[in-house]
Amino acid sequence: MKTRILIGGLALLSALLFVANGAWAGQVRGVTDTEVKIACLVDLSGPGKYGGPPIADAFRTYVAWINDTGGIHGRKINLIVEDNGILPNTTMIAARKVLLKDEVFALAFNLGSAGSSAILPLCEQHQAVLMPHGANKEFFIPGNKWVFVPHTVQYSMASRAVEYILETNPKARIGMIYQDDGFGKEGLDGARAAAAYMGSQIVQVAPYRTGTIDFSSHMSAMRDAKVDWIVLWTYLPQSAAIIKQKTVMNWDVKLISNNTTGVPPLFALAGAEADGYMLVTPYAPGWMDLPGIIRIKDLTKKYGDYEKTLGNPSYPDYLYMAGWGYIEAFVQGLRMAGRDLTPESIVTGLERVRDFDMGGVSPNISFSPDSHVSSFSSLVLRANGEKGRFEIIDPIKEPKTPIQ
Repeated sequence: MKTRILIGGLALLSALLFVANGAWAGQVRGVTDTEVKIACLVDLSGPGKYGGPPIADAFRTYVAWINDTGGIHGRKINLIVEDNGILPNTTMIAARKVLLKDEVFALAFNLGSAGSSAILPLCEQHQAVLMPHGANKEFFIPGNKWVFVPHTVQYSMASRAVEYILETNPKARIGMIYQDDGFGKEGLDGARAAAAYMGSQIVQVAPYRTGTIDFSSHMSAMRDAKVDWIVLWTYLPQSAAIIKQKTVMNWDVKLISNNTTGVPPLFALAGAEADGYMLVTPYAPGWMDLPGIIRIKDLTKKYGDYEKTLGNPSYPDYLYMAGWGYIEAFVQGLRMAGRDLTPESIVTGLERVRDFDMGGVSPNISFSPDSHVSSFSSLVLRANGEKGRFEIIDPIKEPKTPIQ
């Protein structure tokens, strides 16, 4: 009798352990039957703080629309917006907070190249998809299972800028002012590679520390080198300061920069002096009547604060469009992943996204097991000082320079 009781008790204990282990094994961080928790890491307090709010606005508006229309496979999105301060150390603090305390499923956006590189090992450790804005080569050569980039990367944008210069003026003397971190150095690598590919070179470089606003010495070095084009791998305040320094020097040197500076606030900072400033970007200007932009504006009027955002002529509309593109790409991955949502299934789901129509806002979004970067293509825009907006002067295309 005691033997039967003992055997029965052991059998019951085994069954309970099996159920408990099964329940534990079925748990996925940030995922329940009714919601999936994701993070959007943006700069709200650091050197790139002008860029954080519009990206967060876009995420919140899009998520409000998705949740109002039933969510994805019956799950609503629980969005965590966190200030990452854009620097590597502050980004690490933010990433640890959202992964370890908030227990998010994935990081659907992180602003900042250097910060994204810093947190990559953490994302790998916790099997969390990371979508970096301003991706470095390490994310796509040789590539990383957990990293997906919906639009082009720093290296390719810098290559595109230099190719545009040399196609326009093959004898151009090109200098480069860049931020002395992963973001700036990635741009420098792409610029140098394109110059070499086109049979030219970057004749002068001038790095600066994060937060610098006095560029008199940098610009003097450029003029001493007799450059007629300067590639800027800078943030908005630095680009505005360089434009003003160019005016002080009464110098007609041409400037071309990266996507982060292509926003209406540049005109508030630099005024009419911004006229002629150029940049490369994967996103069309927000004032254009393209199907994708019209759709975003309509949804913003219903689910966001249109007057504060896209209805405001001085609003950083490019960054809003960028945020929209990232969350749209991630949600397409959720759809393709199916109801059984795990770290492995979201990777597979994202790899199944093919030619998702962005309505002209940017190149359509496609991933595959062999490529986690959707597109390497960019437009070239030019600032119209009189109208206070950017206009397309060269169509969307991929640079010819091989990525080294």
